[in-house]
Amino acid sequence: MFGRNRPRPRVSPRDGSYVLNLDDRERELIRQILGEMRALLILDATDPRVRRLYPAAYADDAKKEEEYQQLTHEELRSSRLANVDAVEASIAAELLTEEQLTAWMQAINSLRLVLGTLLDISDDDQELAFDPDDPEARTQALYGYLGGLLDEIVDAQLEVL
Repeated sequence: MFGRNRPRPRVSPRDGSYVLNLDDRERELIRQILGEMRALLILDATDPRVRRLYPAAYADDAKKEEEYQQLTHEELRSSRLANVDAVEASIAAELLTEEQLTAWMQAINSLRLVLGTLLDISDDDQELAFDPDDPEARTQALYGYLGGLLDEIVDAQLEVL
């Protein structure tokens, strides 16, 4: 799988920027799933696949919840699309700015929210029993890969603090 026997981290800080050490297969995978994410962001917020991207604020009050969704939905969607755009624009880069890395972090987090919904994962600490013969194996592997990449992004950002 991607990242096996990797001698150095995929993301690390250097002189006010961040080194992005991804091979061509990883970059192509991310490019592909960003396209899928863009298609999902076009869906209505009530679509079950994207429900975690638009969390409820007033679960016990339908009227307030509808108002809240009307006020925030487009802003959340636009923000997520901007993150996808930023990652697509910097996918070939070897060095990322802090702003670009933050967009990567947010886009990958959104992708993991969608994948977690598809896999019915309710907790980040939930253990996945990986079975290569499972029809969900690719989605599980992708979820795990993105989780590792997200961890490295956060660690790199924390190193500079």
